[in-house]
Amino acid sequence: MLIMSKFMGSTSGPLILIILIFAISIRKELVGGEMISSAINKAIIKTIKVDEDEIIDCYDIYKQPSLNHPSLHNHSIQMRPSMNPKNIKLDNFEIFQLTQTWHKYGTCPRGTIPIRRNRKDYRSKLPRKHRLSKISHSKTPNTSQPNDITDDHEYAVITVHGGSFLGGQAKINLWNPTVETPVEISVSQIWVLAGVSEDFNSIEAGWEVCQPRYGDYQTRFFILWTTDGYNNSCTNLECEGFVHTSSDVALGCNFTEISTFRGDQKDATFSIRKDQASGNWWVQIQDTPVGYYPSSLFTKLSKTAVKVEFGGEIFNDKSKGRHTTAQMGSGHFPSEGGFGISSYFHQVQVIDENNEAQNPENVEVHVSNPTCYDLKIDDKHSKGYGFYYGGPGYNDNCQ
Repeated sequence: MLIMSKFMGSTSGPLILIILIFAISIRKELVGGEMISSAINKAIIKTIKVDEDEIIDCYDIYKQPSLNHPSLHNHSIQMRPSMNPKNIKLDNFEIFQLTQTWHKYGTCPRGTIPIRRNRKDYRSKLPRKHRLSKISHSKTPNTSQPNDITDDHEYAVITVHGGSFLGGQAKINLWNPTVETPVEISVSQIWVLAGVSEDFNSIEAGWEVCQPRYGDYQTRFFILWTTDGYNNSCTNLECEGFVHTSSDVALGCNFTEISTFRGDQKDATFSIRKDQASGNWWVQIQDTPVGYYPSSLFTKLSKTAVKVEFGGEIFNDKSKGRHTTAQMGSGHFPSEGGFGISSYFHQVQVIDENNEAQNPENVEVHVSNPTCYDLKIDDKHSKGYGFYYGGPGYNDNCQ
């Protein structure tokens, strides 16, 4: 007992010190009605409450969580791309100013970036396509088998291959498709791809309807990346990696203007481009640089992409023993009509290894289930290279 008491006496000082340090390191504070760590609180310059379910935190750009990634220690932030690709289409940006709902409630100061606070306990509800790391993820479209359905994910896309690419850009029609069950998703996006199997790399950007992630069925801006064939993947800022630079655009936030059937059509230009000077993969929307993925994050995409894909995707839950009624795009087939009826991708361009934007060549059309969703190239090319795509899902021919 004497020996034990001496031991306790000799160690109690350091032990108490360790406990105090640990307690300080995990100390939490109340911010915006939620408990967050004091370290994070120091990085937040301003908090904007949009509604009961959505909060935007304006982080000091130099204290953003992504910089905690092991490969980004002492990283120097690139504030803007060094140049635009040659012949890249830049239009309608002044006519349609991109707005997100949170803009009505406040703005983030210069030198900060807006981060949408994640909902609690949503990860287990996500379908494979958009779950977080350590959970299986869907593959991209299997273009070698036109009618292949991968893990209940169905696609209507074009694939551009046969070269080395520094990215892709397209004007994507904005719609608010309905889904039948909460776990289903509807996505319209660009993929920039390289590698195969466990060494498969992808950067993705576009819009999605995904209730488990966001708590509603609104159309929201998203990005996604993977370096290991979707064994681990990350959407928006759910893990470190993407360096956010824009104080105006928030990942995971909804658009205020959406297209209406046979009415006003709204679209936004999405692009993924590799900066030749820095090697960073920039994501832009309506010519606004949102941020970038440093090339150091990737294995195969550390250099160039070998394929670029454009189009739509849905997840078919089959909860009622038949095909879902989840809509892709506008929910209408290209055969029903073009502009104002079926959703579109216009001014589709790929960026070659010489940093020159051009119309796609060596294009393959991939439609997983053409009786449910379809795609038709716009042969008139009146609005640049483009196509119409989408569909209603379940119908007399889609069971």
